[in-house]
Amino acid sequence: MNYIAFLVAEAAILIRSCVFLGVGKKALIVLLIAIPMLSGCVYVDKMVEFLTPPPHYEWIKVINVEESFGWLDVINAEMAKTADYPIFIKNDTRYLHIYIHVDFSNPINPDFETLSQGNLNLTIIMPDGENVTKSYCTTGKLRSYDDYFYFTSPQAGEWKITVKVAGYGKYKIVAQTYQPA
Repeated sequence: MNYIAFLVAEAAILIRSCVFLGVGKKALIVLLIAIPMLSGCVYVDKMVEFLTPPPHYEWIKVINVEESFGWLDVINAEMAKTADYPIFIKNDTRYLHIYIHVDFSNPINPDFETLSQGNLNLTIIMPDGENVTKSYCTTGKLRSYDDYFYFTSPQAGEWKITVKVAGYGKYKIVAQTYQPA
């Protein structure tokens, strides 16, 4: 407690002398901040952290793609449509959300569900090489597919989404990041 009383007394003397000498308010504030740091009461890192404003975060849409796939894919599955979508993640990004919607139909009549055949292979590759893979085939299932992927604190660097679809129809991919502006 004696040390705090000493600092308060020093600050009071400093204020009186600064007012007497005509030193501006900014210089006075700098001195009031510097005295505790020089005396060892406050660590410089904590003071810098306290004085820096927090970063402003916002949702940014990094991918918004809608594409179709068709005739050759129905005939030969080896010629399935393959597409890569890179995503660049900044440092301090909080969230990465990826949404995919695939609608399989048929080339004769899109409303006739029985002939709607196709399959999807989706791979999300992270910067460290780890990946998440999902596959979907319409045989005995619905002709549309929706999936969501949520990543909290994603690794900074280049991510890659690879889509391979065979059949006939269209797909949509939306990816958003919550990152510093």
